[in-house]
Amino acid sequence: MKRLIIFFVFILIFSQITYAYESSGKEYLKKGRNFLEQKKYSEAIEFLTKAANEFTLLEDYALLWLSDALHESGEHEKSLATIRLLLKKYPDSSLGKKARIREIKEAEEISDNDVQKLFESYLKDYQNDSDIKYLYARWLKKNDNPGSAKKIFKDLYISGNSYSDIAFSELQPCDLTSEDLFKRSRNLMNNYDYKSAERTLRMALAKSEGILRRQILTELGHSLFKQKRYSEAAEIYNQTQDKYWELRSRYRAREKETVLSSVDEMLNAGDRRIVSVLVAVASDKRREGDFAGAIELFRKIIDKYPSEREEAIWGIGWTYFLSGEYKKSSEIFKELFDKYNDSKYLYWYARSIDMSGENASDKYKRLVENKKDFYSLIAGRRMNSSINLIKSSETIKIKKPVISSKDYLSKKLDRIECLLELGFQKEAASEMLYISRKTNSTDDIYYICTKLNEIGYYNHSVRLASKMPEIQKMMEFLYPLAHWEIVERFSDKYNLDPLLILAVVREESRFDSDARSPAGALGLMQLMPSTAFRFDKKLKIGIRNSHDILNVRNNLNIGIYYLSNLIKDFDSFAPAIASYNAGEDIVRKWLKEGRYKSADEFIEDIPYQETRNYVKKVLSSYFEYKRIFSSDDLMSGIPIEKL
Repeated sequence: MKRLIIFFVFILIFSQITYAYESSGKEYLKKGRNFLEQKKYSEAIEFLTKAANEFTLLEDYALLWLSDALHESGEHEKSLATIRLLLKKYPDSSLGKKARIREIKEAEEISDNDVQKLFESYLKDYQNDSDIKYLYARWLKKNDNPGSAKKIFKDLYISGNSYSDIAFSELQPCDLTSEDLFKRSRNLMNNYDYKSAERTLRMALAKSEGILRRQILTELGHSLFKQKRYSEAAEIYNQTQDKYWELRSRYRAREKETVLSSVDEMLNAGDRRIVSVLVAVASDKRREGDFAGAIELFRKIIDKYPSEREEAIWGIGWTYFLSGEYKKSSEIFKELFDKYNDSKYLYWYARSIDMSGENASDKYKRLVENKKDFYSLIAGRRMNSSINLIKSSETIKIKKPVISSKDYLSKKLDRIECLLELGFQKEAASEMLYISRKTNSTDDIYYICTKLNEIGYYNHSVRLASKMPEIQKMMEFLYPLAHWEIVERFSDKYNLDPLLILAVVREESRFDSDARSPAGALGLMQLMPSTAFRFDKKLKIGIRNSHDILNVRNNLNIGIYYLSNLIKDFDSFAPAIASYNAGEDIVRKWLKEGRYKSADEFIEDIPYQETRNYVKKVLSSYFEYKRIFSSDDLMSGIPIEKL
């Protein structure tokens, strides 16, 4: 008994010593990092050395930051030795990539014999790291290997990334062939840099001959099309004799007479791609009230392009519906649903029956019960039903999941908790994303998503949750209450449902506060700078540059104010949401020409596919937010015509 008591006393004392040891190690790490950021390198070296010796849980962080401090102090040999200790002791550390970069730079500083080997080994594992590629090219040039250096500079230029301009300064015009320039243009197009792609393609044209010239012209047409310079694009496509792209461009340029005069040519072209232009022409006829002409053209499409029959038959059914011939439209939508089992067809089959004055409740019920998508949600509204849509007023509670019992994972999760406790949120987020790539456990991902949300990294938690098989368990991460205090404050100020705002943010940026679109839209609500500056005159926030627009509070303030104005102007969600995406003037034009009887008709007939899908996605996300978080009836205060 006495021995047992002594044993427990020993354990108690040992655990207290260990706790004190770890606590001091944590404090050393925090102080060392703070001194490093303050550029007090001697103090940083002192405290980070102690942290590395006393705090094994985060020793790799201590060693990395110690290496940084030694580097800044000019002690490159010690810095290199420190980073190599990290790589040796912690080969699976999340800091491995950063450590290898530091190793390369320190080895270069002291002219270590292994520099080239380190560069090549790193680039074998991280082939797309342009920073290190550029450093390697410079090192090769400096060390009398200009041929190999030039090859890398050329690759960097062709890649079209941030180093391409500086890499170009290392090259001569004769170093680049028309094929090189063509490859560069393709990369620039993939990076949404259409103007630079155009310039590069014109350079390539000056050098090219034969088969490649046609490819260059086609790509030049694409670069002009993406810049919305449709008439210029059409002339380029005319040179390549690509009728699909030429007529698609002329349609976008509103060269109506040219397109209409080419209908027979398109019908006989035998190019399935051109059907999209023919469908657009037929849809325009319908919008202009020429229902017979629209149906005639749709029937010709079926005759000439039987493989595209589904889209053309839908066009006929939709024309019948909008012209009020509901019996005919119901027959066509039933035929389409029976063959393709698409909820879109079932919904409009039900609507046709409904508009005929008959009871379609069984069709709506089937939609609501069988599939959860945009059509099932608005079908539920048509029924005034709560099936699969209404959730009780239970508050969503974030709970810590049962963590895997594996020692490896438990230690990794302890590291996350410790980093968060120390206030190192960026490092904690990186650690979590690193772990997420190495685990298949739903519980681990649930835990990671919970922690990411707690520190405001919503875009990462949405992405992780969307990849998990147990979607229902991850719903609060797929639809997070992101930046809730700010959203709620401005939504209340401008009299909007905050859940609608979150739905818009979800579809605009997936909660990435640094999101930038190819068109130049910025932040959570993807504000164009011109829009931000326009509304800032009213709100007086003090917007001066893109950094101010990206600020979460500023972005939400302006975006919510803008959307509230649109909803007031249109007195309906769908056209307001469409205007947020496509612009107010064009939406007013659609409404005026369409003379729609209901909101769902307007949504289905939006001419821009991107805007049509956007409105459906926003409303679907809004319904899902209401289902998860609202204690009210999902549709309370939202009559169908307000959608």
